[in-house]
Parts: sequence; structure tokens; C-alpha cells
Amino acid sequence: MAVAAADNHDLQERASAAAENFANAVLSVAVAAVITAVPVFAHIIHPALGIVSAALLAGLCAWRMPQIAIVVIFFAFLFQNTFVSLAVNSVTSDDEFDIIRGYNFVTLAVVWLVLTAGFLLDWNRRNRAADPFVKMLVGVYAILGIYFLLGFALYGMTAIIYLRNIVTPFLLFQICMIAFLRQPVRLGQALTILSVLLVICGFAEFFWRETWLDLTNGYAFWERAAGPNYITMAYDKKFAETGIVATGFLDNIRITLFNSPLFADYEIQVMRLFGPNMHAISFAYALCFLAVFALYRGRFVISVALLALLVLTSAKGPLILFLLVAVAWMLFRLFGAVFAFACLGLALAVYAVAGIKFGLDIGDYHAIGFMGGVHEFLTNPIGRGIGAGGNLSSEFTSIDWPAAQAAGRTPFAVESAVGVLMSQIGVFAFVVIGAYVWIAWRVLRIARETGNDLHAAAAFALAAIVVTGLFQEEAYFAPLALAVFMALAGMIVGAAGRAGLLDQHARPPTLS
Repeated sequence: MAVAAADNHDLQERASAAAENFANAVLSVAVAAVITAVPVFAHIIHPALGIVSAALLAGLCAWRMPQIAIVVIFFAFLFQNTFVSLAVNSVTSDDEFDIIRGYNFVTLAVVWLVLTAGFLLDWNRRNRAADPFVKMLVGVYAILGIYFLLGFALYGMTAIIYLRNIVTPFLLFQICMIAFLRQPVRLGQALTILSVLLVICGFAEFFWRETWLDLTNGYAFWERAAGPNYITMAYDKKFAETGIVATGFLDNIRITLFNSPLFADYEIQVMRLFGPNMHAISFAYALCFLAVFALYRGRFVISVALLALLVLTSAKGPLILFLLVAVAWMLFRLFGAVFAFACLGLALAVYAVAGIKFGLDIGDYHAIGFMGGVHEFLTNPIGRGIGAGGNLSSEFTSIDWPAAQAAGRTPFAVESAVGVLMSQIGVFAFVVIGAYVWIAWRVLRIARETGNDLHAAAAFALAAIVVTGLFQEEAYFAPLALAVFMALAGMIVGAAGRAGLLDQHARPPTLS
């Protein structure tokens, strides 16, 4: 009887702890929703009120509740544009529209400032095992700072946008590393709640597109985001590229299956999913990340739902990334960390070479965009400054794609994050890309020590997305792509440092 009573007491305690953890996760997401929404609607009252509220709320949250601040950043990346869409009818200009969509970066930057300030104030008592990562970050920030000054002098606002895109993964990595170094942080349930919300939004958009657009005020958002056709000539461009006569927004978002010339002959048309973040490729990468996070933590039901939605997005890059991680994880379990990483590296090298060669043969925009970056790198290895070229360049819409296909390259780097980095920061692009790979390698060393499936999957995903950046600008620069995998790496590094595991990695591991 005493044993049964003790077991019953233990079950009650575990149930109570689980309920408390779930309540904390729900509260975290609720706080994140408030912190994300308030600046957007405050901006409608007065722009200064929006900026001040974004900075103040993010700063207070980072100071008092750093673990919730991380949830806020994820929530803002995922759902801020839904709030913007609901408020867009009160937005009076395109500049104001751009500012209001930038509040999630304000949140990220303020959280980074607060946590970094706390880390520096406590410098003498820091966990010295993290020093190699700190030195790496300082070096990257110095390089980006110099090239930003050059780019801002030449390209103005475009340089600011690209600096934000390039630096976001490093800021998020640092935030998560510092937070997890300082104290135990548990974000699993909060991210699961975000996953469920994302699945609901994604399937609602897929099955009830018109209702989704009505509920989110989507038509008004996209009219503001894209501009009238007589200004952007978007429908005319789509007709020139695909032969499809687009008469409205829904026609304009139809693509060939997986948006690839490989499937053009099958004439299978699908309609893009944009998700609550209102960006198709970024939404697909978010689904990929959350599917990886769920699957390798043993949350199979939600991972299947996320993966199904990922397939429906018809975005090939994130899907290939997910499959590469799955194969590498199986090799990790069968043959060990180093063998799996070596095989993944070989597979990625083949993927890169074959993708470029075959892409050039069929005139794929991503391949010829990458070659545009290679050409600019060879003509100027020092780089042209952050903001040069890229999909956000004012010259992007003037590209003559048939002429670029015939030449085997675009006139400047586009459609390829690696190509754009090579064009903008020259040889130092390999320092930035090398930092991604080095972090992936360090996370794999932690995985080898812990045997944790999620640690291994995070390392493989980070390595794979580095190569995916050859064929997509969004792979590095969309906030829900590389940045969220860097955030997971930061969590793993921080937790390992707090547990004393980083000190055990003073030399490379032997083959296991």
C-alpha cells in the first residue's frame, strides 16, 4: 500500500509539473502575441508610439524574462505580418508599410542589445568555454560593419535591408547562446504551440483560400506589398516567363509544381501558400525547421502535420533540406557523427555541382543568378559593399532573363545567397559562410557527446542550408530560414556550455 501511495504521489507531481509547464508555455505565447501586436497597432496612432512601444516591450521582456523574449522573436517572425495585414488599411504610404513590417527586427535588435549588455557587464564571471564563439561573432560583426559603411555610402536603404538580412542569423544565435548559458531554458512546449498555430493557419489557407484572405485582410496587404500592376508590371512579367495570363492576385501566385522547369512539361499548376508571415519561401523554411524540431524530439504527430503542409507549399529547397537531414541522421545512428557528417558533406558537394551544371543547362534562374555572383567576384574579389545586387536591388526588375539564360549568368548576383555575399563582401563571404559551417561542426561535436537526436539534426540542417544558399537568396536572408536553425544551434551551444560539455571538445573527435 505504501508503495502504491508513493507511486500515485509521483504521478500527481508529474501531472502537476506538466500542467504548470504547459500553462507557462501558453502564457509565453500569449505574451509574445501582445508584444508583437501592440507596436503594429500603436503605429497607427503615431509612428513614434509604435517604435517606442516595440523597443520598450522587447527590452523589458529581455531584461526580466529572457526565455520568453526568444519566444517573442519566433512569434514575431511567424505572425507579425498577420497583424500588419489587419492594420494595413490604416497605413498611408509605402514607406510607412515598410517601417511597420520592420518591427520584428526592432524586437530582435533590442533583445540582442539587452542580453549582450548583461553578458558584458558580467564579463569576468562569464563561461569561458563560450569564448571561441564570442571571438567568431566579433570577427563577423567587424567584417559586416566595414562593408555596411561602404554599401550605405553607395546604395543607401538597400544596404540597411541587406545588413539586417545578413546579420539576423548571428544575432539570433548569440541571443539563444547567452540565454541558455545563463540559466536552464525550456522552449519545447512553446514551440509546439507555435507549430500547432502554424498548421492551423496553413491548412486554413490551403483549403479555404478566399476565407483566409478575407479574415486576414490579405487582398489589401498584397495590394500594398506588390503595388498596382501598372507600376510593377508583375502580370506582364508572369506572362513573359510562363505564358499564363494573370488577371488578379490569385492567378499571379500560381506556379509550376515546385517552381522548377523540371516539372514544366507536366503542366501541374499549384497555388503558393504564404502562411501567417506572408512570405512563401520563408513559410516553407519555418515548416521545415519546426518539423525537424518536432520529429527529432519524438513529437511524431505534429511533425507529420508540418511535413504534409511543407509538401503542399511546393517549395523544393526546404523539402530537400528536410530529406537530407533525415538521411544524415540515419547515418549518424548507424555509423556515428563523423561518418555521417562526411557523407553529408560529400552529398552536398555533389548536389551543389550537379545543381549548378544542370541548372545552367536548363536556364534555371537560381543557377544563372549564382553565376552572376561568381562573375562579379572574379572581377572584384574585394567586394562591392553590402547592398550591391540581389533580389532587392532596384535593377532586379530590369533583368532580361532570356538574355541572361543565353549568356549563362545574370548581369549581377541574384537568386543566390552565396552569389550575393560573394558580390557584396568578396573574399570575406567565405569567412561568413565558414562561420556557419564551423558552428554546425561544433554542434555535431556536442551531438557526438550527448547522443541527442535533435543536436545531430540541428548540425546536419545547418550544414545543408549553407549549400541550399547557392540556389536561393531566401535560404540565408529570410528570417525563418537560416536564422531559426542558427537559433537552435545557439540553444544547443549555450546549454552545452552550462553543462560543461564545451570544455570536453578541445580536440576534434576521432571516427566513431
